[in-house]
Amino acid sequence: MNNAVQLWDGHLSVITRPMPHVQSANDVIVKITYAAVSGTDLDILEGKIECSKSIILGHQFVGIVKEIGADVKHVTVGDRVVVNPYTSCNMCDYCLKGQPFFCKIEGKNATIGVKRNGGWAQFCRLSAKNVIPLPHQVTFEQALFTEPLSCVLHGWDLLAPVKADVEILICGAGNTGLLWASFLHFRGYREIVMSDVLKGRQRIAQQLDFGYQVVNPDILITEARNAKNEQDEEWGFDIVIDTTGDPSCFEQSLKWLRHGGKLLLLGACLPSSEVTLNPHEIYKKELKILTSSFNPFNFTPAIQVIKDMGVRYLDFEQLGVRTFQLQEYLAAVETMRSGDISKAVFEY
Repeated sequence: MNNAVQLWDGHLSVITRPMPHVQSANDVIVKITYAAVSGTDLDILEGKIECSKSIILGHQFVGIVKEIGADVKHVTVGDRVVVNPYTSCNMCDYCLKGQPFFCKIEGKNATIGVKRNGGWAQFCRLSAKNVIPLPHQVTFEQALFTEPLSCVLHGWDLLAPVKADVEILICGAGNTGLLWASFLHFRGYREIVMSDVLKGRQRIAQQLDFGYQVVNPDILITEARNAKNEQDEEWGFDIVIDTTGDPSCFEQSLKWLRHGGKLLLLGACLPSSEVTLNPHEIYKKELKILTSSFNPFNFTPAIQVIKDMGVRYLDFEQLGVRTFQLQEYLAAVETMRSGDISKAVFEY
């Protein structure tokens, strides 16, 4: 049988489903080994992101191929794979313009773990185009970071060029913020400050042992106010990466940027969110506001980056990841919400 955690009309429960089998020539059946609870999943449970009424969540997962359809050639039974949850039709206007992440036919309406059943289950039937083989040097644990790291790489592409001597603030020390910290350290950046309101997340950020300053955002608010009073235009950051999804953080971040600074917004705010901006300040300082919500063309490159970064940067314990059994789904969600861990992972 196939045990799973299902979200039905806003409520989670463990269900038992029939074992999936190949139904078309391009189907792949994956036996899941690890599936993550991501910030997106928490946003779905909190109503920030719309999903199907009845859905098995989980868009970050890895596993082993158990069955393949007749036309599947790039993987075979027994292969270790990671799942790219996004898809596109390759025919609509956006796809033809090289923007498949805005696909009008599939796009958001076909995302695995949001609109179609995902990885909070023992087995999953997938389209072959969503299944990516893993190199032998990459472990399942490391591969589980492929989807969030692919989003980091997309944000990195948007920020480019990034000079070697920039000072960077990462708002939020959840899993995405920690991956940003690890990636930037891997790329040689050392002038990094991380902020979070939760002490548990501050502790995890400090245990990265990168020498970064980790602070409560209230300290930054005070420093910004003092700098303004002293007319100190040197205070602040060249880049702010906001992973929080908190509108007030986005609003404050603009005040923390130096002249010519860049703000990258990754966190998902509620659709009803509103902020107050000063367009003159943005104009005077020539600020750039960038947003990143998908991972176009970055999934396969993320696997190579994971291979290069290795265990020094992608270790469960160091990144504050804790494993749970599927039936412990409530504890997994609540522990992640508390900030005592950065990511909960179901281990099968």
